[in-house]
Amino acid sequence: MADYSKEEISRLASLGKDKSLTTTERGDALENLFCYLLRGIPGVLTRTNGIDPFRGSEIDISVANAQTAMWMKVVPSLFLVECKNWDSPVDAKAVAAFILKLREKGVGLGVMVAANGITGDQSDLTAAYMKINMAQQAGQRVIVVTLEDLRSLENAEQLSKLLCERILECVAAGRF
Repeated sequence: MADYSKEEISRLASLGKDKSLTTTERGDALENLFCYLLRGIPGVLTRTNGIDPFRGSEIDISVANAQTAMWMKVVPSLFLVECKNWDSPVDAKAVAAFILKLREKGVGLGVMVAANGITGDQSDLTAAYMKINMAQQAGQRVIVVTLEDLRSLENAEQLSKLLCERILECVAAGRF
């Protein structure tokens, strides 16, 4: 699998933190970073900024996974990604809105790329963690990936393994 350019990861992460840019531009930088990383995985295609015909919702990244890469065989063939390049953790309301998108689209897995994580306590399942726990009980799984996670990646195999591990944590231990 592809090795990642540390320079490109750093460049996109820095753009996402550049306060001279608009919030849209900073958000786009996080989306571009995650797409760059996903596209290094064999058999993965992405589509960005999907807007429904009624303009009621936008999907940051839609992913088709042909399940050709070893660790991606356990990742569903279709999943959605929501990118939140917030300075603070993503709140329960935003997580709930993403879960609703998953339900409306009939998709079982969502990846919340939250630059600074999500609100609440994972052990006590409070705030955003409670929303994810409730979604799992209803058939939707949401896993959380942070900017710190992304910065540590050196190659596409590490990303595919990270996604696989997060799904396993979600299923086996209720960790997201």
